Amino acid sequence: MSTELTQVEYDRPLASSKGMAAAYLDPTLNHSLGPGAKSRLSVGTDRPPGGLDRVLRVFHYFESNSEPSTWASNIRHGDGTDIRGIIQKILDIHKVRFVSCFGLRLSRRQCEEVHWLHPDMGVSHVRERYELKRPQEEWR
Repeated sequence: MSTELTQVEYDRPLASSKGMAAAYLDPTLNHSLGPGAKSRLSVGTDRPPGGLDRVLRVFHYFESNSEPSTWASNIRHGDGTDIRGIIQKILDIHKVRFVSCFGLRLSRRQCEEVHWLHPDMGVSHVRERYELKRPQEEWR
């Protein structure tokens, strides 16, 4: 069985062309944590109660003995979340072990440009590094 988590795409424009401070927050979601509650992502810097989450759309590709399948998940994360935390969150949902066997990549839709993301890299660093070079709509 071969499994790979691959493409990452923000599901809404998260930043204006002049800066990286904007983020899409779904108005139907409760973005604050209640007293004593912990973030569902335990990796990365813990946010104080009331901290805001961002929404990241992650596309999954899974190959098994039958046919490959594709689906997407909306993953909530905080400012201190790293790539390993995103991978861990996805694998926890599907009760998958062996986290070190999985990776995340960022690819451009218009060409063959692909970037494998280091597990220790923060999501905010990924946004700064790649969204400044190309419009957000080009990345998956």
